[in-house]
Amino acid sequence: MAQHIEIIEPDARGRIRKIGFVHFMSISTFAASMGYCGMCFGWRMAHQLWGAPAWIGEFFGACALVLYVLIFIRYFHKLRVDIEAVRAEWNNPVKINFFGTFNVATVLLAAVLAPYHHGVASVFWYAGLSIIMVFSWILLKHWLYDRQRIDTVTPAWLLAVLGPITIPIAGNVLQNPGYQDISVFCVAIGLVTGIPIIALIFAHCIFGEALSDAAQPSLMILMAPFGMGYITYSRTFGPDNFTALLINAGIFMFFPVVAKVLHVMRHSPFRMGWWASSFPTMAFANGVIYYSTDHPALWTQALAGLLLVFGTTLILYLSFKTAWAAAHKTLWKLY
Repeated sequence: MAQHIEIIEPDARGRIRKIGFVHFMSISTFAASMGYCGMCFGWRMAHQLWGAPAWIGEFFGACALVLYVLIFIRYFHKLRVDIEAVRAEWNNPVKINFFGTFNVATVLLAAVLAPYHHGVASVFWYAGLSIIMVFSWILLKHWLYDRQRIDTVTPAWLLAVLGPITIPIAGNVLQNPGYQDISVFCVAIGLVTGIPIIALIFAHCIFGEALSDAAQPSLMILMAPFGMGYITYSRTFGPDNFTALLINAGIFMFFPVVAKVLHVMRHSPFRMGWWASSFPTMAFANGVIYYSTDHPALWTQALAGLLLVFGTTLILYLSFKTAWAAAHKTLWKLY
């Protein structure tokens, strides 16, 4: 850590040495819990559809909960001892979007816990719902009142969309009072904000400066609205031609996007930011799994299974690289 600290202002070095690892820890670390939630949902569906062992999905769900608790404790510690670093994240026009990972992880855990305890799951759902709505309004105000630059428009902007459209996932399971109206409201937010943001991201990718290698894996976030949008819309209004168009557009985009991301991963050193690709990959895989149940065919079933295995392999790879760095006490270098 000493070599890394040398590039930091001298006045801050002593404080960082005292604080330790949490100074470098990012709020985006909650993406790891999101990824495991996605695996939990995917393997639960695999159990129902293809007879996969039930314990696989539940094991991944338990991992998601453990990761959420550990990351929450560590980041809360950072909030107490290094509030300036947290403020710096919040005031950064790109990093502020990653605060959405905490919000989304909270709601997703409601769906993970729903089969076990309705009351506890409802607490997570209502808490996540409240935080997501407040965060979405804050971001909307930031976009409307503060002048934005095209180079700050990254796939992370979609986290503002991803938050609301994940709310019905657990809401439709828990069926708490008002969940149907809340689901309609959240789908509306996703449609109104998602389409222009995706267009802006494409404009940046085509006409703006290329994303850094460390940020390239975040391109997978582009896939999340297609998968989560399909699940949320079809389970709120029923599958129709619009949802079929949505998921097929995602299928068209998936292969060039994943080819780009895998190319960067093969030729770049591992970064914790790569976890940003975990949940979007599983979200899209889960969307295709639901599509295969609504439109049963050999190709939809085969694609659903392929994407589930791919997403699981990717997250297990990210887990191995993270655990290896943690064991060698070099995790702080990866942020």
